Amino acid sequence: MRRTTILLTLVFVSFSMAGCGGSSSKAKPATSTTSSTSVPSSVPKPNLAKIVPANYVVQKIQYAKLSNQKTPDAVIVSKGPATGDMNFHPAELQVISWDAIAERWNVIYDAQKDKEYQVQYGTSSSNEYITAPPDSPADNTPILDRTAEGDVNKVAFVRFGDGNKLDLVFSATQTYGGSGSPGNIVVIGFDGGVASLRYIWFGDGGADFTVVGSGAKQTLAAAAQFWTPVDAHCCPIRSYSFVIGEGAEHTITSLRDDRPWLGLFVKAQQENESSSPLEVVDVVDGSPVASLFQVGDVITEIVGAKVSKDQGSLGSALVDQLALEKAGSSVTFRIERGGATKTVTAELGSYVDSSAQSAEPPNDFSIMAI
Repeated sequence: MRRTTILLTLVFVSFSMAGCGGSSSKAKPATSTTSSTSVPSSVPKPNLAKIVPANYVVQKIQYAKLSNQKTPDAVIVSKGPATGDMNFHPAELQVISWDAIAERWNVIYDAQKDKEYQVQYGTSSSNEYITAPPDSPADNTPILDRTAEGDVNKVAFVRFGDGNKLDLVFSATQTYGGSGSPGNIVVIGFDGGVASLRYIWFGDGGADFTVVGSGAKQTLAAAAQFWTPVDAHCCPIRSYSFVIGEGAEHTITSLRDDRPWLGLFVKAQQENESSSPLEVVDVVDGSPVASLFQVGDVITEIVGAKVSKDQGSLGSALVDQLALEKAGSSVTFRIERGGATKTVTAELGSYVDSSAQSAEPPNDFSIMAI
């Protein structure tokens, strides 16, 4: 699905996406429903009939100074008419800017047209465990798909870091027919009046966010559902939280993530068996357990493990038991090494750790990173 290039990609071949189609009722002509800030009286209101796709209904208009123009830019969220055999109603989000010289409103960002390099299985800021990368990436795709049932759920204007510029942040979900609802959190910057993708989170079920702080150095507190390789698609193991903000060299990234990271590549000794031990096939350099585990170790138990009614339905329950823990916790493992049984206690790292970001899984879907 969606993402900028990274070394670490996530687990689990996607299940068929999304739920039932939307209403088949006819869309009304484009009309404005809300406006948070008005444009100056000397500037004409946008002619939505020439900007919004034909027969789309405008759901919301918000104004903010995103580009370098004196007049606030307008963010338009709209909903499309029924399309395709399932009568999906696609979502659209556009940003328009007033050109004082040409005296007209210009579209400077269109979520149905702007494309970015995407990979098929998510990224380290998505909602699943890490696994081998796919053999080839998916084709470039727009942020919002005009063939899917879609919703833009939240729009915000955020000042990341010490700069004076506002970034546009929005969340969206889309469905294609199936059992899941993939969604995004998207950050768009407008340096020099040109739109550019600064960050995109992708995950099944979508994610919610709240803007934290005021003035400079704002962040996003986000939450999403969390699946591991042994979870049925109906039943994520839990929700997880993460923080999005400005990182090194003015990038937007995940600053904190409460999903646990050990730094091991493991393989269930009995495939699809919930009681299966996990054999260590590789240890990630610089990871939290780099000096504690060895290749060939067999994890047989998490001492005092938390339990969930759905854990391990597709494989070793040890994977889900670890996922129920949070980054920073101490966990004791019972392992077999060289014919002897011993215990190992480790402090769990996080998905944002450098060792997790640089790990390169083998191209083998039976091997999981934990």
